[in-house]
Amino acid sequence: MSRTGVILLGFGGPDCMDAVGPFMCNLMGSKPSDELITRVSRRYLTIGGKSPLADIAQAMASKLEAFLTEAGHEIPVRIGMRYWHPYIGATIDELASLGCDRLITVSLSPFESRVAQGAYREAIAEAKERHPGIEIIETPLISTLDEYSEFFAMSAAAALEQLDQSDSAILVFTAHSLPKSDLSDDDPYVKGLATVAQAVALRLGLEPGVPGAGKPILPNFQAFGSTLPPRAWYLVYQSRGQRPGAWLEPDIEALITQAAESPVGAIIVIPIGFATDHMETLYDLDVVAADQALLADIEFVRAAVPNDDDGLLRAVSASVAALL
Repeated sequence: MSRTGVILLGFGGPDCMDAVGPFMCNLMGSKPSDELITRVSRRYLTIGGKSPLADIAQAMASKLEAFLTEAGHEIPVRIGMRYWHPYIGATIDELASLGCDRLITVSLSPFESRVAQGAYREAIAEAKERHPGIEIIETPLISTLDEYSEFFAMSAAAALEQLDQSDSAILVFTAHSLPKSDLSDDDPYVKGLATVAQAVALRLGLEPGVPGAGKPILPNFQAFGSTLPPRAWYLVYQSRGQRPGAWLEPDIEALITQAAESPVGAIIVIPIGFATDHMETLYDLDVVAADQALLADIEFVRAAVPNDDDGLLRAVSASVAALL
């Protein structure tokens, strides 16, 4: 008898300090320098000594399974990580042992990119060599769900309420920078980010974005966004990696540098590129970007990401159920 299973796909992250080096080897495809491992290890120490991703993903899987059960679908939901335990291949092996011959995947990477979705598909293809009869079906990207933009609009509004200087605040949407060599001319990653940033801005009552926004608020800065009343907003990138070559720009560091020379009194960062918390939000934003802003006497607030938000997971449950 045919049985369906669900896998939440993520990059993974070290579950203890001793795992930092091996995880980086998996991620980079070769052994990094001792200096780099030490530097990254210090960052993990700063955010609690491990990546929170596996715990968050497990909480999401438990809720998703419960929501599917509520809807009358008794389906096992598991997590599978690309670069650390539990690996995608091992999870597929487990679900196959439970009799699942049809697997529905839900990517925790919200946008289409070769770096993320491509890496997941490679791991799945390797596992399918052991289980050639298993059918793999992808759900729509979670960034395409209305509830994704709705969540970030609500979290941005909540962040605005925390500000002392809300009148002089700008909104800054962020996502992981990628090497330009990995992108096509009309890349879905960049287009998807602009679509979601626009959707969130419109939900907040802001003006539509255009390429090259900057003046007059940040006269020496240009990004997709709007500087029209009632509030300026921009889409920028963060967390550039170690690979040489050009990466997606502008980055958040450049924006904060320009904001320091302007009347901007506060920055609300809305990390639409991330469905869950991990190093990029907890360290790159909450520590590095916040420190840069505060040293420039700019108030800094970071909007929450969904993690195991019920509203978004109910929407994911519906997208899974539509494929049954």
